[in-house]
Amino acid sequence: MKKTRKKKNKKLGLILLVEVLVLVALIVGFAWYYVNSKLDKIVDTEAEEQSENIDVSDAVTDVMADKYKTIALFGLDAREGGDMNKAGTAHSDAIIIASINNETKEVKLASVYRDCFLEIAKDGAGTQKVTHAYILGGPTCSVETLNKNLDLNITDYVSVDFTALTKAIDALGGVTINVKEKELNNLNHNIEEQVQVTGIASDGVWSAGEQTLNGTQATAYARIRKVGNGDFERTQRQRAVVTAMVKKAKQSDLSTINNLLDEIIPLVATNMSKSEILSLAKNTFSYELADNIGFPLSNTTPTLGKQKGSVVVPADLLSNVKHLHGFLYPEDTEYTPSDEVQRISAAITNETGVYDMFTEEKSTEEPTQTNSGN
Repeated sequence: MKKTRKKKNKKLGLILLVEVLVLVALIVGFAWYYVNSKLDKIVDTEAEEQSENIDVSDAVTDVMADKYKTIALFGLDAREGGDMNKAGTAHSDAIIIASINNETKEVKLASVYRDCFLEIAKDGAGTQKVTHAYILGGPTCSVETLNKNLDLNITDYVSVDFTALTKAIDALGGVTINVKEKELNNLNHNIEEQVQVTGIASDGVWSAGEQTLNGTQATAYARIRKVGNGDFERTQRQRAVVTAMVKKAKQSDLSTINNLLDEIIPLVATNMSKSEILSLAKNTFSYELADNIGFPLSNTTPTLGKQKGSVVVPADLLSNVKHLHGFLYPEDTEYTPSDEVQRISAAITNETGVYDMFTEEKSTEEPTQTNSGN
């Protein structure tokens, strides 16, 4: 009798184990289907195919290619809709290079100033503000401009507009930002404009200090330009908002993350495949934001006539690119600037008269981790 009972118990144990495994498989399968169905709303097959033809720099090393994943993030000044995967939609008000260390999961962010004077990767475009690359040739042109001028191997991009950023922050329940007294007037002016553009109502911000801003307020904060050191400080604010969003997302529950996905996925443009997105997503809670910085660190801001206007000229491009690589890829000792970067650097110097003035003392900003010192 005892032997029979043991056999039955063993059989019941095996059945229970099989049932548990089947249940787990069903849950995993449902989760995969659920996420996969959401990604159908964001992945653009045509844009995905175009990513295979994006030109990258010949100077890319094995360390850059194997140890790091580099992605371009674009925040568009899009006010009337349009396909963000196409040219003619909008200028890129925010341009951020994200370098992800595949081993340590450390993420570094480098803002490229919208008025940075570079050679646009489009026939006949010549040298002008890098913000124009998006409206001239779409995200592909913008990515290739970064690769061409900065010796990078970016093939993936993510683009959002005012509405997407606002809704994403609201889905997270707002973000914590340290607002300065001198920023309040410009911030509230931007909030009024944000409400007109997105139709999402919001109160103003009436006091300085560390506080929780809603989506409209935080987006307006990231757009402050006429306070402090112009676009240099604005990019610090943009990175502060991104950093605050990542921190808040990592502290959020699954319900909040689900709401976030529902809100922003239809409003995001990217050329990344589902497999690439899922590969990054599985490590979401392992990523750690490290230092962030603006490019070019050493620069000057001349006005180059009515056509090109006031620009941010790297002083010079070659030295700034060397420093950028040291920041994004600190373990890459094999990198040597390409002939293309050396050519463009010399051409910009010849056109503007701006030569190599790069020193740590003259740099616009040091790497930062929060917005507390903006």
